[in-house]
Amino acid sequence: MARKAQKELRVLVVDDTIVIRGAIRAALDKLDRPITVIEAAAGDEALAIMKRAPVDVVFCDIHLPGISGPEALAHAYALQERPPFVVMMSSMKSDAVRKIGQQLRVYEFLQKPFRTSDVLNAIEAFDRLNRRTRALLVDDSGTARKLMRRILERSQFNLDIQDAESGEQALQLAGMTDFDAIFLDANMPGMSGPETAGHLLRANPRTQIIMVSTEQQMSLIRSSQYSGAFAFLSKPFDPSDVDAVLHTAFSLRAPSLAKPSHAIYSDAAHPGGEPPKKAAG
Repeated sequence: MARKAQKELRVLVVDDTIVIRGAIRAALDKLDRPITVIEAAAGDEALAIMKRAPVDVVFCDIHLPGISGPEALAHAYALQERPPFVVMMSSMKSDAVRKIGQQLRVYEFLQKPFRTSDVLNAIEAFDRLNRRTRALLVDDSGTARKLMRRILERSQFNLDIQDAESGEQALQLAGMTDFDAIFLDANMPGMSGPETAGHLLRANPRTQIIMVSTEQQMSLIRSSQYSGAFAFLSKPFDPSDVDAVLHTAFSLRAPSLAKPSHAIYSDAAHPGGEPPKKAAG
């Protein structure tokens, strides 16, 4: 079967230093895929480019002649229906830079000088975040499911979300769809979360199960881990927690701008242990 042709990737590199632009272009040239690299030396030039046609990924320096990098990005978000995937760059690394990146919803920050692998890691993250991720959320409370759905919809990942009100219904849905990630309430009437996790993993061992609960007793966390759950999240959690566990689940390097997460991982996911099972897709 012929491999499906990849969509062309449009990358805008904005930096007033030709050496930096060249380094990013050289890194992108290593990719075996259709790619168009557009260069700009100033913020107003970058803005004009984004007005003419949308771009997928932007590598943008903070300090630029004329319009600054953050100003150009703020304008860019208003131009495109879906904001571009942005990697911000600077020779400085400070709390102020981090704050700017988080305010602008920048994915990653690269401190100069950076490596070729840093550029390629960013493209890998762009690809995985935009690929459809089949997610199932399981909770006996309709209100909790609605709340969790809102949180999942704000994730950086492109989540195709289904929900179930019981372990039994979750198993039925898992028989029809190979879910990449399942957010599973630990305390449910009938089939409990840990019991459901065991059945789900027998049906699809590559599914990543994130157990969730308002309780955080060590016994519950341990039973979740023994059942094969990849991670444990205590309610309430937010989109940054979802992003953190999914980055680990799909073996992506966590971006330096990511907020700290209170996720508890199984022993296999801790540094020094066995690597986590990589989810399908």
